[in-house]
Amino acid sequence: MPDEAHPAEWHALLHELHRVFLDLAGDRRLVLVVDDAQLADLPSLRFLSYLAARVGRSRIVLTVAMEPRGPGPAADLLGAVVTSFESTVLRPAPLSLRALEQVVAETVGGADPLATAASLFEATDGNPMLVRAVLDEAAAGTGRPAGTDLDRLTERAPRSLIRWIVRKLRSLPEPSLELAQVVAVLGRATEPWVVERTTGRADAGVDKALAALIDAEILVDGPVLRFAHPLVRTAVKDSTPLVTRRRLHARAARALATTGASPEQIAGHLLQAPAQADQRNVRSLLDAAAAATARGEPDTVSYLRRALREPPADRNVPMVLSRLGTAELSVDHEAAAAHLGEALAHTCAPDARGAVARDLAWALAAGSRFEEAVTVLADAIVELPASDALADLHDALSWIGRMSPRARDLQRQRLAQIQERTAGTSLPGSVHGLLEQLRNGTDARRTADSAGHVLRRTGLPAGNGVGWGAALAASWSLAICDRLPEARNALRTVTDESRRRGVHLFHLDHCLRAYVELHLGQVSAAAELAATALEASESGGRPTIAQPIAAAALVESLIELGELDRATAELSDRELLHVESDTSVHLPLLHARGRLRLALGQTDAGAADLMRGRALDAELGPTAGSVGMWTPIVTALHHSGRVRDAQELGEEELARAHAFGAARPLAVVLRTLAATASPGRALRLLEEAVDVLDGSPALLERARSLYVHGRLLGRAGKTSTARERLRLAAELAGECGAYPLHERARKELLSLGAPGRGPGRLKRSPSTLTPSEERVTALAAEGLSNRDIARTLFVTVKTVEWHLTQAYRKLGIVSREDLSRALEASAAEHR
Repeated sequence: MPDEAHPAEWHALLHELHRVFLDLAGDRRLVLVVDDAQLADLPSLRFLSYLAARVGRSRIVLTVAMEPRGPGPAADLLGAVVTSFESTVLRPAPLSLRALEQVVAETVGGADPLATAASLFEATDGNPMLVRAVLDEAAAGTGRPAGTDLDRLTERAPRSLIRWIVRKLRSLPEPSLELAQVVAVLGRATEPWVVERTTGRADAGVDKALAALIDAEILVDGPVLRFAHPLVRTAVKDSTPLVTRRRLHARAARALATTGASPEQIAGHLLQAPAQADQRNVRSLLDAAAAATARGEPDTVSYLRRALREPPADRNVPMVLSRLGTAELSVDHEAAAAHLGEALAHTCAPDARGAVARDLAWALAAGSRFEEAVTVLADAIVELPASDALADLHDALSWIGRMSPRARDLQRQRLAQIQERTAGTSLPGSVHGLLEQLRNGTDARRTADSAGHVLRRTGLPAGNGVGWGAALAASWSLAICDRLPEARNALRTVTDESRRRGVHLFHLDHCLRAYVELHLGQVSAAAELAATALEASESGGRPTIAQPIAAAALVESLIELGELDRATAELSDRELLHVESDTSVHLPLLHARGRLRLALGQTDAGAADLMRGRALDAELGPTAGSVGMWTPIVTALHHSGRVRDAQELGEEELARAHAFGAARPLAVVLRTLAATASPGRALRLLEEAVDVLDGSPALLERARSLYVHGRLLGRAGKTSTARERLRLAAELAGECGAYPLHERARKELLSLGAPGRGPGRLKRSPSTLTPSEERVTALAAEGLSNRDIARTLFVTVKTVEWHLTQAYRKLGIVSREDLSRALEASAAEHR
């Protein structure tokens, strides 16, 4: 080869090579194809550059495939090829979402190719090389995700892409590799000066390396630095050793702390960095936890756990433990109990000890450790002077002391000791008084007034105070007393405020709201709330006390929807079909399970559940909340031939219901007792049930009572009144979404020679989607995955699956492919 110092010799050589190729071409086309030109040696690139400037005047076609590369002699020569006046530059266009969907379907398949394609498009921008790397590895790899997991294909970069990016970065000038790693660790949009502070380098080599990364199209030039494709960033991160990544995260946290970055930005890096015993890091993590709590975000626990590992100064350890334990109530009650127990052992200030003891008691109660919770509360009550904090502890003791017979006995024993030691100065809180009213059978009007007073007086506390428990108790008391709209508003306020303030209520608010919506006749809404609460109660891996209540509310709702198989599956999947327990949180489960078994024709098993629940209720001390609750036993006894027992039990329940005076439970008892009475008395009982519910917001029970009354009137030959009752029953049942009841009322109307539909248009027929179902199906029809829909609507994936299942059933379809067509047809039908 000629020496670089003799360009004339080079020109002669290149000219001669050019003549050779012209002779080869002759009068025919000669096509020269050069692949991966960026890997060629400099002499070859020099010839390509020479040839590219001259092929336009010959029959030679030069086709060169290359990748962008950083600055240098090779890049200059390749640039000459690209910028020649004779050159036409072609760049592969990105694949469209539709094309990606087709490619996904042909390579990896899956139940939802569009969702997988959307995820892939977001990570690769449709770049064909990146797409092929991901799909080749997914199709050929032994660890290929299956089914619904395909939308997580891009969480890790393909090995082939990692190897490619490492080679690429090592071919660029120093410190390109280090800079790419820093940008990958810092995030998708990183300001250059933050990169410099993280690397600790501010020399000219940094600018040169950044220019090389931009020229190589790894980074995109602009006011902030970012990778050309998200998947390339993932590949760079995956190629960086864990030790290096952790060191870079620690540097990034220090760099951001000097720039006034938000605590969450700094804490995000500290989560990935090793502990450094730096109190500045502890402060940043605590500040980030406070901000996350204020917004109701789930990162609080991660920040506080990391702060504990730093670790904090000895004097701050109890405070961090306390905050961590309180935050963990929402995700892991066992860890919460351990951390709060440790915090209590090291906390000295009386008010702080009271708050920690209260939260510790609830953490123990969440794991059904009721006696331990009672002991913690009682010990704290003895220690504390009279204050609002003391009333809070009494209220917690009132709640937890009613959770099981053993907890109740221990509570009574410890209360006697407390009164003795404090000489009667330790006074119970507002929850205690309200629960005592419910237990003593105070009539509904006075109990509801007391509940309203508790809500007005206690308000909602700033922290995890048991004022939230007072609000829950008062709201549920309103529901028991048939003040359903007031209960709904109060519980919505509790839910919204607790979420806004980051307070954990063990999802009991959702459970209570589900029951209130069910009584109000909003069956689908009740099922949605119950399903959300049930999933959340199990999200920490260990079910909380809310699980049996949420499961019961879901089963009750599914019974009204006619989905008995699904109700059975929900219990079976959680091993709740045969669970035995003596805690109060299992009373709703025994009731729902008994009703489900009766609906399935399992009379003996259903009656056994209901009798067991009633016996436990009596042992715990029955409250007004159980008025009418166990009346399905009357039906079971009557069906099994024990008519006298059924009547005696019915009369006993009727006396309790009359004494309490709330309309809905009274109507439940009247309707149930009518099945055991003579025809004349049955009509009178049902007439009373319909009358007491006239104008009541308890739409579901109104529909039931109207249906039974109308059917009996029809049997008695009072056809005109029967039709009136049945029409209203069908209309109310349709509005409630109680489809089996709606169908039964319609059939009764047909048997009486009347149209099965009332004079007014039903607000919601069995085939009409609910507003929640409409929102979910609309997003699904747009191609969003279940996870993306959940993120968009701020609900759980389980809730999305529930709505889609309901919508598919109503629309008569089985997959998303039919969703758009079915929605269009449904919209046209209901115009």
